[in-house]
Amino acid sequence: MTAQISDTLIFREQEFVLAAASGEGLFEPPQHGLAPEMISTACYRGYWCTYEVIAESLRLQQLHIGLPPPAAIAARHGKGPSLFEQLPVYSEQFHCIAYRNLSAPVPFTGGLLLAADFVRELYVHMGFHPVWKFRRVYELLFEGGTLVQTRDCSSEMARLREKIGTTSLSPRTPHDREEVKRWIAECFNRQYGR
Repeated sequence: MTAQISDTLIFREQEFVLAAASGEGLFEPPQHGLAPEMISTACYRGYWCTYEVIAESLRLQQLHIGLPPPAAIAARHGKGPSLFEQLPVYSEQFHCIAYRNLSAPVPFTGGLLLAADFVRELYVHMGFHPVWKFRRVYELLFEGGTLVQTRDCSSEMARLREKIGTTSLSPRTPHDREEVKRWIAECFNRQYGR
């Protein structure tokens, strides 16, 4: 398996991994008539987003998405399905379609866990990296897309790393198919409880 490309969120002019979410209203391509296809083994879900908090408002700034070949061909010629009145461009780097400079409001209500400063010793080539594998972690709470609270969770994650150690880096019983399935599902889970 492969580590997955995460969404990012720019907050206070710094880029963070959007490690987990709890709530409703983040960008979902099908709600805008887009049906993502796997881009690579590093992007099974077929898309990733760049969000930004601007003046306490959550905005979608960029979208990279894998779409069927006709859309990719159209994007190479400055055409294709528009999103928030923006036409796509073809991203040579990722071999997918990209929408840039969107600045579209995102009506998210709930919490987002932002993470930075990944602990390299905890790298596993599988799924999305859980939030406890990062040294700097913030929880942002939103109501209808407006930032209402920020909380630094970095010290809590340090305590959790100490408690967990390396026990969650692989399935406890690798020969147990059900245990491996649960572990894989957890590696791709980006939800958290609040």
